[in-house]
Amino acid sequence: MRRISRRSTLRGIGAVAGAIGIAGIAGCLGEPGSGSDDDDADDGTDGSDPDPEIAIHQVGGALSGPAWRRTERPGFCTLFDDRSGPEWLLGEARPETVGFVEEIDFDESVLAYVESVGRSTCERVVEFADVAIEDGTLTAEATVVDADDGDVACGQAITYSGAFLRVTADPLPESIRVGITDGWGNRAELTGTDGVRDPASLDGFVRPDGDPPSVPSALSCPDEGFERHPAAYEGEVNWGSGGGVDGESGLELRVVDPEYDDGGSAGSSDPDGALRFERGDAFRIEMTNVSARPIGVGNRAKYVLEVETETGWTDVRGSDDGRFEYTDELVSIRPGATVEWSFSMDEAGLVAEHPNDDLRVCPDLDAGRYRFVFFGADDLAVAFDHVE
Repeated sequence: MRRISRRSTLRGIGAVAGAIGIAGIAGCLGEPGSGSDDDDADDGTDGSDPDPEIAIHQVGGALSGPAWRRTERPGFCTLFDDRSGPEWLLGEARPETVGFVEEIDFDESVLAYVESVGRSTCERVVEFADVAIEDGTLTAEATVVDADDGDVACGQAITYSGAFLRVTADPLPESIRVGITDGWGNRAELTGTDGVRDPASLDGFVRPDGDPPSVPSALSCPDEGFERHPAAYEGEVNWGSGGGVDGESGLELRVVDPEYDDGGSAGSSDPDGALRFERGDAFRIEMTNVSARPIGVGNRAKYVLEVETETGWTDVRGSDDGRFEYTDELVSIRPGATVEWSFSMDEAGLVAEHPNDDLRVCPDLDAGRYRFVFFGADDLAVAFDHVE
């Protein structure tokens, strides 16, 4: 089992106590990386400081959820430069953790947050080393270590941990790069731009690679009074990736076939096979926030379901009263969270998820390429095929 060494590492005075429920706010004065005087230290004029003033607070768990997956990476890190940034992490945090964050003066300091995972209940402390600022980037090594020094029996359970690192410097760093090592010794160098999920590891696909099975003519409903749902977006759509209402990136949209290859489409290299649905087949649309910040979107009813026709993409749904009204509330999606829509490939199954009970499909579905466009964000789209 990994033990805590007495090398130039930083855990923070009282940090271990904080991990077991006692206040763990720590100013590491006099330790390496504490901002002590050094005649040879960089003066910071080029955005570098080998010895910034720091304070560490162990939070005793993973405040993000965890939102990341330990099979994909050994941890997660992000950097906050204003008070609103870390708010999404503090919903279920202990009072002493909230207090540590609230006391920070963001005019003088930035706040880094790091999470990782250990092999046992003892490996629950994130230890920092080599904290420095290099050309405007906060750099450090972060390692999960044994919090109890062998004094207690350790339960064999995967244990997540997190820590805040306050850094005071002039000028302040604008980015972060941390080498994170988990309890198994897995190491990766992560940055604040990595987010909490790797888009390549998400289930599902964005759209088929091949040609559509057919391209129907322009849709025409024989029912008198039927009014087709409008496009509700302008111009081109963003296939698979885009942002929320603020336009910043971080959302990923996928089509997921729950029965493909006896275990879902995750990891498959065959989007054409995974995105071919016969009549009545079930499928999901999943929208995941892969970034390290909450993203605001419109309500989940704001989507269209279209088929590619000879005259262009056309919504297959409509109503007899012609009323297509949507409320404008803002919904916040936490980092790592996924919004799901469930459908089946038939006329009733394509409208079952929508709160507007008057929506219906007309005419009946034909074979072809269909797409889902969520206009409650940055017009995110995915496509799939209906085959007969």
